[in-house]
Amino acid sequence: MTLEEMEHRIEKAEADIRKLYSRTNKFGEEMAVVTTKLDNILITLGELKESVGKLNARPVKLWDKILLGFAGAIAAAVATALIANL
Repeated sequence: MTLEEMEHRIEKAEADIRKLYSRTNKFGEEMAVVTTKLDNILITLGELKESVGKLNARPVKLWDKILLGFAGAIAAAVATALIANL
């Protein structure tokens, strides 16, 4: 193998190594972007889960208010009936 052939092969190998290094760096940068997006998705998902939990608890609180109002109305009606009978 001549010196020119060896230099040509070395230059080609260096070019291939540069391409591979560039692709590897690009892949690393893209993975960083994907990781950031996934982190944001997980944060948003956590916020949505919390909101859904609050919404699920709200009807229970509303139902409690309705029952307390109904019980209060019955108590007021009974009290009014008792006072009216005196």
